[in-house]
Amino acid sequence: MTADKADEVMAEYLLKGGKMLAKSCKVCGYPLFEYKGETQCVICPLEASEESFPKPEAPEPVQTPQLPPEPATAQSPAPVITAAVPGPQGRVAAELERTILHLCERIRSEPRADECLTLMMAVEKGAEALVRLGQR
Repeated sequence: MTADKADEVMAEYLLKGGKMLAKSCKVCGYPLFEYKGETQCVICPLEASEESFPKPEAPEPVQTPQLPPEPATAQSPAPVITAAVPGPQGRVAAELERTILHLCERIRSEPRADECLTLMMAVEKGAEALVRLGQR
């Protein structure tokens, strides 16, 4: 479960009148809640239900033709073609790309300027890492 999803679930319980306790769940580490007279973890049951559904497999990467390398400049960074990179390095690059896209989506909806800046710096670091992976 993503932290964003967990935050949403906890917010729902607070809106329903639940009380967040100073104790945390020994299994998942999220705060425990007192809700309808019971102390409970509101995250673990959801994680268990997510595990019961088969997770979709990632599609096979599409092989894209490799272009001859161009010199990297400040205006045009070197292209990174992760689908053609085999093994763990390619999987790391693909995960970095997914993470960068997720961060960009969060930036679009983030109202706080300081948080946008933090997210943008994370995107920049991720892009730099992708370039380094492509050079190996």
